[in-house]
Amino acid sequence: MSIPVDLAALGEALARHDVAYLLTSGDGRPHVTQVVPRLVDGALVLAEPGRTARRVVGQHPAVSLLLPPRDTGGHTLIVDGEGALADDGALRVTPSHAVLHRASFVTGTVPGGHDSGCGNDCRPVG
Repeated sequence: MSIPVDLAALGEALARHDVAYLLTSGDGRPHVTQVVPRLVDGALVLAEPGRTARRVVGQHPAVSLLLPPRDTGGHTLIVDGEGALADDGALRVTPSHAVLHRASFVTGTVPGGHDSGCGNDCRPVG
């Protein structure tokens, strides 16, 4: 499920997660690295995106950030966007969509048995 990002709500959602992973594609396979995102002027800035991300994002700018929940049973924050390298080597991700997601097996809900319409226990950000 993709929901347009409400940047004010994205900042609040980011504050509820301690760990973030950057997902990139390129070099013939996906790549995941742990990062620390900061919300700056509506974009997520990753000061240390990793060597692979720096190498592939120019040709494959579509990226995702996955932020698992702090607590068992919490929502995972997933942010999709377009990445671009800054002159200082940081990766600036302009968000296009975000969702708080929790699989139905975590809560015991029946797929489709809730208001979100995404087949799981998802909530739009914002």
